[in-house]
Amino acid sequence: MKKFLLYFLCLISLTSCSLFPRDNTKSVKEHTGKKAEEHQITPPDDKEPNHSLLENTMELAQEGKVATSNFAVHMNSINDVKKQWGPAANTDQIGGIYYANYPAKHTVFGYNAKNILVDIRSYDEQLHQLTYPQIVKTLGKPDYLRTNQDDQIYGYKITQQFELRFIVPKNTEKVDHISLLSPNDTVATTTPPYILPIKGVSKNLSVTAWQNMQNWRNQMIQVAKNHQNFVFLNGPNKKRVALTFDDGPDLMNTPSIIETLANYHLKGNFFFIGEKVKKYPEVVQKAYTNGNLVLSHSYFHHDLSKLQAVEIKTDLAQTEEEIFEVIGKKPALLRPPYGAVNNTVITTAAQNGYKIVLWSIDTLDWSQMESSNIEYNVLKNIRNGDIILMHSDDDKVQTAKALPHIIEELTRKGFEIVDLQTLLGQKAYK
Repeated sequence: MKKFLLYFLCLISLTSCSLFPRDNTKSVKEHTGKKAEEHQITPPDDKEPNHSLLENTMELAQEGKVATSNFAVHMNSINDVKKQWGPAANTDQIGGIYYANYPAKHTVFGYNAKNILVDIRSYDEQLHQLTYPQIVKTLGKPDYLRTNQDDQIYGYKITQQFELRFIVPKNTEKVDHISLLSPNDTVATTTPPYILPIKGVSKNLSVTAWQNMQNWRNQMIQVAKNHQNFVFLNGPNKKRVALTFDDGPDLMNTPSIIETLANYHLKGNFFFIGEKVKKYPEVVQKAYTNGNLVLSHSYFHHDLSKLQAVEIKTDLAQTEEEIFEVIGKKPALLRPPYGAVNNTVITTAAQNGYKIVLWSIDTLDWSQMESSNIEYNVLKNIRNGDIILMHSDDDKVQTAKALPHIIEELTRKGFEIVDLQTLLGQKAYK
């Protein structure tokens, strides 16, 4: 277990050339057979260390902080950061740690599955003038030395809760950034995430189409693992599920579905297309008034993964403005058409205040439209936390027909049918 924890803590250290590299670290003892305290480097006499900068860094570290922010590891959450600084410029994930990059603030935040900050990286320009000998002259020898590809990592155990690391690239011999870590908080993130494989079949798909769909499904599982808290296939492992409806509104099936949900006193989730919202605002209003969530499915139903970031941003803005005109709220949950996502879609969505919601059960009601197959895909595959994909546009009569039986059987099986805000614990509106 000790070896595992040491490996895990080594794994999450960053290099100077990439925000999220693979970290193959070894201690000084592993390299030389000696302890870190025996690693002798004498500071040169002609380079005086910046005592005030280093002393201030150490004082802040004792509080779990760095100079580039007021947030503290172990004490603040990533939600605190977002509330003050807004969405990150980009995000990524390594193991059970998620990273949010704020380049304008010279800071990267690492947080665990509970959203608690466990690592704060500071890229403050003042740090770049420091060398290892200068650090030692002020702070003394580090508690450990590790190597990560082309970097040296010098670690100081500040308290039982905090560790301060100086990352020094070998080619510059000057500090690239510091990392303030709460190791105890990182250990709790090793539980594998609850991400479900996507289910649903259709006999009307060709062999090639089916294989393409399977490939996409496998890719989305990896995307959800790499972008947890930003891309969702399903909710937590609780006996709850969500019914979602894409491609509306229309004048027949969407109102029918809204009425069915109302009859069973349930809330659904409608991912509406912007240009249709403009065409049928009264249907959108009815969906919202009945307590359903009105969410974004883009404006024209184009493949967002084939667009540039500025085009995606424009599309999302148009859609949310149309929805805002009707219900007075702007959605914060997005389902890209066709489930087509890439890094540009994910990053642009995050920068504009969106989380991406896909699905874990596909009824394939657009392929094999019989109500019996729609019901089969749901009831045969249902699991805790499933997000169920259906459609509500004008040729989905069989979907509307299947819905009452699906609701009754899910209820009989003991599943609670909730909206996505409840299922995921994510805000539906900005």
